[in-house]
Amino acid sequence: MTKPVAKWLLVATMIVGFSAAGRTQAIDAGKTAYLSSCAPCHGEDARGNGVLSPVLKVPPADLTTLARRNDGVFPIAAVNEIIDGRTLIAAHGTREMPIWGFDVMVRSRMAEIIDYLNRIQRK
Repeated sequence: MTKPVAKWLLVATMIVGFSAAGRTQAIDAGKTAYLSSCAPCHGEDARGNGVLSPVLKVPPADLTTLARRNDGVFPIAAVNEIIDGRTLIAAHGTREMPIWGFDVMVRSRMAEIIDYLNRIQRK
């Protein structure tokens, strides 16, 4: 990328950031965290159709049906343990999905993602 293009991308990013700062309450932190960390594999709609899904050995799960697959109850503890790495999923292989660790800020993002996934469950 040439320097002038990079400079304008930086300026555009700053403008978007400043305009969004005034609308902080309208931002869905869980969705934002999901889109940045999970959507590449699981898809923007969380149905397992992310841009990276075609190159994965095992297709990503449809995360909108977690409650349906758990007798109508969203499995908060199980999802937390999958995200933080305590429960290994065969499809994740040797931890292709990031292990979030125990940092307080990271834990906050995990909780936001879990809340978002809970809110997008299909009946």
